[in-house]
Amino acid sequence: MTKADSTAFMTSKQKKLNDNIVAYEEHFYEQNKGTFIGEVLNLKIEKVLKEIPKASNGRPDSVAVFNYYKNHYWDNVDFKNDGLIRSPFFAPKLKRYFENLVTIHPDSVSVAVDRILSKTAPNSIMYKLLLAHFTSTYETSKLMGFDKVFVHISDTYFKTGKANELYNDDNIVKNIINRADLLRPILLGKIAPDIPMIPIEEGDKIAKMGFESAKTSEEATKIFYANNAEIQKTFLRLHSVQADFLILVFWDVDCGHCQTEIPKLLEVYHDLLKENKNVKVFGVYTQHDIEKYKKYVAEKKLDWINVYDGAHYTDLKTKYDIYSTPVIYLLDKNKTIKAKRIGVEQIKDIIKVIENEDKE
Repeated sequence: MTKADSTAFMTSKQKKLNDNIVAYEEHFYEQNKGTFIGEVLNLKIEKVLKEIPKASNGRPDSVAVFNYYKNHYWDNVDFKNDGLIRSPFFAPKLKRYFENLVTIHPDSVSVAVDRILSKTAPNSIMYKLLLAHFTSTYETSKLMGFDKVFVHISDTYFKTGKANELYNDDNIVKNIINRADLLRPILLGKIAPDIPMIPIEEGDKIAKMGFESAKTSEEATKIFYANNAEIQKTFLRLHSVQADFLILVFWDVDCGHCQTEIPKLLEVYHDLLKENKNVKVFGVYTQHDIEKYKKYVAEKKLDWINVYDGAHYTDLKTKYDIYSTPVIYLLDKNKTIKAKRIGVEQIKDIIKVIENEDKE
């Protein structure tokens, strides 16, 4: 056979074999409905439209095929049967559902999570394992904005007591609620929390007040209130900065990753200025060594807004969830969070998206 003939021959054989397998599985299921092995096999059987209608262009209606598949995906799956979650077919089926059938948007995913959990028996093994899975998945999701699903789960299940029996340690429930509450103000679409910071130019004045030598938070608090009037005059607040696009970056001079990314960010910033974009960078040094900070800024010629929490006044970790550096947020002219925890290489593309949204 030629290569083409051989491929066609093997494809037809494979299709026939697959059709036989599907027919056998469907027959086996019909003969074993109501038994555990029948329910397990039902997880594997794909619910497909047998008779495909024609679309207006005369071709098979792919939309009808997809809608049928989505609407019948969970047919005959008994979520009250705890044993099913331990079968080899349940986890892949659940994964495929959220990756391929649920619209990739936090609100759609939240609805899907609620729909799945509503099918389970309260406090059953199925309910607990699924809730734990969804909580972990969306707390640590790498998809930007999907921490909104985690906040939804906290509000709907943890704050209402529906997760009290999920963990033996009550502190875990409290920690999840606290974590969600911390993330709530910095979800996409929220107005970025205002932060009063010390401009680098005022660093020497603040250092002379004794903040850098303070060894405890109590000492820093005393110094702050003793110099409160003068400190208030030095503050530069994030919300006072006017720009169509405001790049908010948290970084540290001694952070190896920052030393790579900050020069790249400087280059992107200058490129945007050359394109006549009304953009500013609010660069926040997360530590307190003003001399080290000033030296780095001067060496790298960071000609954007350079600030730091020299007065130990703003809890950056709580305000912006800063547990590592660098962290970049992109705000619009209204200080709305449009993107967060993004790479330098994403900034230009996201700005283009925002501009197109504004035109529409």
